[in-house]
Amino acid sequence: MAKFLSRVHALGLQASFNWRFSSTMTAQKLNADLSRELVESVDNFLFDCDGVLWDGIGAIPGSLETIKYLKKLGKRVFYATNNSTSTREQYAQKCLNFGYDATEEEIVCTAFIGALYLKNINFTGKVYLVGNPAMGVELDKYGIPHTGIGPDQEKIDGFHPEWLTTKLDPEVNCVMVGFDKYLSFPKILKASSYLKKKDTIFLATNEDSNLPAAGDIVIPGTGTMVHAVKCASQRDPIVLGKPERPMFDVLQKAHKLDPARCCMVGDRLNTDIGLAKRCGLKSLLVLSGVSTEADVQPESSIFAKEQFPDYYTSTLGDLEKLLQNSQQQQQS
Repeated sequence: MAKFLSRVHALGLQASFNWRFSSTMTAQKLNADLSRELVESVDNFLFDCDGVLWDGIGAIPGSLETIKYLKKLGKRVFYATNNSTSTREQYAQKCLNFGYDATEEEIVCTAFIGALYLKNINFTGKVYLVGNPAMGVELDKYGIPHTGIGPDQEKIDGFHPEWLTTKLDPEVNCVMVGFDKYLSFPKILKASSYLKKKDTIFLATNEDSNLPAAGDIVIPGTGTMVHAVKCASQRDPIVLGKPERPMFDVLQKAHKLDPARCCMVGDRLNTDIGLAKRCGLKSLLVLSGVSTEADVQPESSIFAKEQFPDYYTSTLGDLEKLLQNSQQQQQS
């Protein structure tokens, strides 16, 4: 018990101990009664997107209906994604393309958070981006100069002696790593070299290991890029996305959210549910993305019970169906 209490304190959980103790020891499979209890106790829903609202094919069946039903009940809906390849404006448009009635103010994505973080600390200097154009657009909105987007055009041939002549930009005093399909040896070399200066800020949008994908293909996530730079530089970054606090902090400050009246819905235990646990939110895991039912079974899970969600179900569409069933039972 003492070990468990110390871990709760270390994670900075803000809900009461009694509620947190009962909710972390087991994950309950959603049913009609639990669905009603959850919705009645929550004013704000935060949704992960990939693997929850849509997949590589399109909108996941039932998800759109659930979002509409929650809004009909007067619940506020927010979209919280670790994806750094879109700006908030682009992500709002993506939601609209799938049928989700989202506004830019309802979206928090890591490209935006990275730029906002630097603005809030009154950053001066230049950012070396191991990232993508969306991250650059968000930095541009705050007038923060940057370099590094796209394939590195500088040829680094030969071996060790030639590498020592690599040119570095003396104005760079921040390295930000996000999803970068052009990750290369020259980029890792430069990012790590900039980080050799101890006062250089090291930011990472997220550390997701892989992206949701069906079939035999594994799509490496941003964590692949981040860990390459971490290993070479021997530095740990400030992680902006889930499960770290900055993502919820941005929404909480902008919309005056009460953590105890919020629920995080996601498909990953270590990121989505991890955020909920760190910030004192209720949590619902859907099994339409990365995590599986075995992951929330004590006898088979590789995850600590403290990472278990309060509730789990197959898809987000289950929530709407169960709420409808609960309403019909009350009326009969």
